[in-house]
Amino acid sequence: MWFRRNGHHAAPTLVLSGGGAMGALQVGVLRVLLQRGFRPGRIVGTSVGALNGAFLAFYPDLSGVERLAEIWRGLEDQRFIQFNPVRVAYRLASRKISLFNSAFLEQLVAEHASEDDFAAARVPLYITATNLTTGRKHVFSSGPVSRAVLASTAIPGVFRPVEIDGDAYIDGGVSSNLDLATAVDLGAREVLAIDLSHCFDHLAPTSVISVLTRSVDIVMRERVQQDVAHLGQRARITLLQPEIKQGPGVGDLSHAGRLIEEGEAFAERIAGECFDRKGRLEPGVFSASMAVAELA
Repeated sequence: MWFRRNGHHAAPTLVLSGGGAMGALQVGVLRVLLQRGFRPGRIVGTSVGALNGAFLAFYPDLSGVERLAEIWRGLEDQRFIQFNPVRVAYRLASRKISLFNSAFLEQLVAEHASEDDFAAARVPLYITATNLTTGRKHVFSSGPVSRAVLASTAIPGVFRPVEIDGDAYIDGGVSSNLDLATAVDLGAREVLAIDLSHCFDHLAPTSVISVLTRSVDIVMRERVQQDVAHLGQRARITLLQPEIKQGPGVGDLSHAGRLIEEGEAFAERIAGECFDRKGRLEPGVFSASMAVAELA
């Protein structure tokens, strides 16, 4: 076991980013971390990171992450974005405010929700969404977990905004795809973050959608770099950035099993670098293709 808690330090805060179907890769990383003894003191999740984080908050042990991996593998023959040109054209023509409905996600959350209340979580849970009216980040930490997860995963224009207490919310990735600021503002001294923004290929865009996707990806990466540089002065941040050669589309779940395995392989490769001999997290950025970058 290369992770040991220091009695003088609280357990690290786990921060999970958004990334669509790449959430399976995140699960593979988590599986190795928990196998080695890691346990989070609190969890902050955005978008698919909110989905994974919410499950882990109620089942924060190895058996829990094993169950989460099985859920992902069971989704391999499904897509949470079903593209039907006729249906999309109809929704555009009828002035709907989203291209798709979120029935798949709603069913998924309902099937696997434990007690639908933040207060029942075994690990304090914080879910990041974006208030569509104010344009500001909103962090949910009380009330029904399912509504917060659906709000955090409501991709703008793709899924309908989720109304909670009279306000409309969309994907937390719009305001903070990797919400390090919330973790540090909560008082975290150590943060372990899994960022999926480096999982998408760098090939030249070949369509309007790929141009938009790549543009958003660039913005998210820049935001993460800025946050790490700034917030690294207030907390020890260990940032894990798995990379893969070829990733699926945002809604393509058919590669879930492979992505879990790639996440596990990545975590095994960097394990010796991101933890010191005493099992304490080393601050820095860790990826499969880059050297460790020490934080300022």
